Amino acid sequence: MRLRGVLKIYVFVLLAFLYVPLLYIIVQSFNSAKYPGEWKGFTLNWYFELLRDQEIFNAMVNGLSVAILSAIISTVLGGLAAYYFSKRQEKFVDSFFYAPIVIPEIVESVSLLMLYYYAGVELGFWTVLIGHTAYNVSYAYVALKPQFQVTSRSMEEAAYTLGAKPFDVFVRVYFPLALPGIIASLLITFAMSFDDFVKTAFTTGPGFKTLPLVIWSRAARGRATSELNALATIMILVSLVASYIYSKQTLSSIEK
Repeated sequence: MRLRGVLKIYVFVLLAFLYVPLLYIIVQSFNSAKYPGEWKGFTLNWYFELLRDQEIFNAMVNGLSVAILSAIISTVLGGLAAYYFSKRQEKFVDSFFYAPIVIPEIVESVSLLMLYYYAGVELGFWTVLIGHTAYNVSYAYVALKPQFQVTSRSMEEAAYTLGAKPFDVFVRVYFPLALPGIIASLLITFAMSFDDFVKTAFTTGPGFKTLPLVIWSRAARGRATSELNALATIMILVSLVASYIYSKQTLSSIEK
């Protein structure tokens, strides 16, 4: 009983450590005070200020464009690789896909920057998109390979026996069964790309910013107003919604 009580306290402290700062940001986004700290009353003004901020609007469009494209491309590439290697026992291949997840992101970012520099590539939208996609393919692979592996071999053989072509087998057998994993892959890669700071900072060029870069640059210049709290709150909510849907899809997949 003592051990159980200690574990409950530990979990409570851990959750408080993780979520109290987020709750503080959310509460302060409704504070009428310009700078976080003293509570001066409830307001939605900072959210309306975001709508009038052209830099933030452009950063939002940039971030969504990169995140949506990266999620789609990485899911397609990672899904095809997962489908192919799910039928083979080449375990060493998994290590190549797990490597980007294990390697520190700063190392990958510097490597990409050096590659772009020596190749003479102009930094901007496409270099950020390539960097995010190269990182997210691994997560798509990890999310989708188990989905393809659990598909019964007998179902595939039955489809071939009935005259189905390989493409038909993939579309009508594997795709519907892997749909929860595909949705999970899209959500997790979108969230990781939308919130990414390190890789974006190293691979972007002048004039192309995403929301994390705008938040950092303003905070670094001493412009950490409550408007940034409102912006951070929106990003938190987007991430939480994506995480919730991802969790629901994962649980439904396990139950099936």
